[in-house]
Amino acid sequence: MSTANPPPKRKLPSGQPAPAKKPRIQGNATLIGPHEAALGELSARHNVLALSILSSTQIRKRVSSATSHLLDKSLQSPAILLHARPADVCKMITVAEQCKRVLGEHGQAWHQYNELFHLPAEAEKKQKKKKKREEESMPEGADLDEAAGEDSASEDEAFETMQSRFEQAVLPPPRVRAYRSLRIWISPQALPELKSRETVTVQTSQDAT
Repeated sequence: MSTANPPPKRKLPSGQPAPAKKPRIQGNATLIGPHEAALGELSARHNVLALSILSSTQIRKRVSSATSHLLDKSLQSPAILLHARPADVCKMITVAEQCKRVLGEHGQAWHQYNELFHLPAEAEKKQKKKKKREEESMPEGADLDEAAGEDSASEDEAFETMQSRFEQAVLPPPRVRAYRSLRIWISPQALPELKSRETVTVQTSQDAT
């Protein structure tokens, strides 16, 4: 019984460009969502390694992964992305500073791009839940003054209700608070895709000398 031959592989037309490289991701992949668009843009021309910085992240291991990627001579145009939640930004900055120190020790120039990014709606919900837990953990004595004034406050409920309706009709709606955090790009070579953005600040090893 003869077996069927496998179908021939399809070849890309000679004039069609090769597909963009996918960025490598280390850490919590669920946090990469806000960075997918920027990573897709840069990965077309650069080898990008995305590294998340969490409270449980070991700084030494992150620095080792980042610098190994940036100093890899087999890679064309390597770059790294460091991203973190607001609570872990200081730790991320420490990782970035140590990465630049290692690059300097190897005689390698570096370019750093700092950019604020918007956190997803889930982050806002978590922030509100955290605030609610803090309020619930307050000692009971903190609300004694409010309890003592409940009777007098109830007499003004009708007035306050009318006042709030009037304010809603006349005053502009409150501004929606934007939750943002910081991400850092580091590369041995300049990244013009980032430098052209108005929201990005740039640092280079030439500035440090």
